[in-house]
Amino acid sequence: MIYNDVAPEHLGGGVIVFRDAITFDFDWACEFAENAVSAERNDMYKEAIDPESGRPGFLNKSGYFFDYEDTMNMPRRGASIHRSEQADVIEFLKFLENSRDKYLLKYLVEFPLAYKNIWWKVKGHLVAYSIEHGGRLLGPHSDTSADYSYGFGEPTDQLATRNTLTALIYFNNGFSGGAHYFNYLDIRYTPNPGDILMFPSNFMAAHEIEPITAGNRYTYLGWYAHGSPNPAVNEFIADPITQPELAAVSTNVYLPTLREDFRNHLINCGVDKSSPAWHLVESMHS
Repeated sequence: MIYNDVAPEHLGGGVIVFRDAITFDFDWACEFAENAVSAERNDMYKEAIDPESGRPGFLNKSGYFFDYEDTMNMPRRGASIHRSEQADVIEFLKFLENSRDKYLLKYLVEFPLAYKNIWWKVKGHLVAYSIEHGGRLLGPHSDTSADYSYGFGEPTDQLATRNTLTALIYFNNGFSGGAHYFNYLDIRYTPNPGDILMFPSNFMAAHEIEPITAGNRYTYLGWYAHGSPNPAVNEFIADPITQPELAAVSTNVYLPTLREDFRNHLINCGVDKSSPAWHLVESMHS
């Protein structure tokens, strides 16, 4: 596994791609992803019939019914991978997370004000699109939406409202369709293995995954976020300094060394100390 230390390419609107950012065993990663998302889908959903309408669908572990077509069209996800005890999986996920964090620093040089909006991160999870397994597209959306409507109750899970920056690592190409399209920015990105894509999580970078027409598309998706955690709406953040064991298996973890890491990155890059990036990193908490 190799960190390639590539330069950012700004596609517009805060969307940055790091092409060929990292190198790893792409075939192994795709096999791992397929096994993980398949196991999680089978564990989460059981086929069932809606007792009211008689329509086929799925019941989840909480007993909620989901429409068959809607569920099958959505991508499969692997969200429990960080609880794995397999040494090769643990090593691989650490490499992905460490690489992603390094490229975050490069992103912050381009957009320093984003630094003030990042306190912790949501570790990545696997996302698989496949026409063979039903999950073939994801319609237009933003990564900060919690689907709230006044008068219908507040969502019990509001973690998405904390997202600042979305980060994707791509495992493969070799499929048809499946481009990443940013609706308001009119940017279309075609995935390649080892690329890392970062973009604002808010509505301006609303996006969709265009339909897969052949093959499988595997990605590793996570976020950088901010705000004090609120257990009332399922927001729990582990501290790697005071809770190292919990942080190792948790999805949401603080970034206690972000300021120091960003400062060292600016030094190593020779960024001018009169720049906005230096002003921000030196003025906060000094």
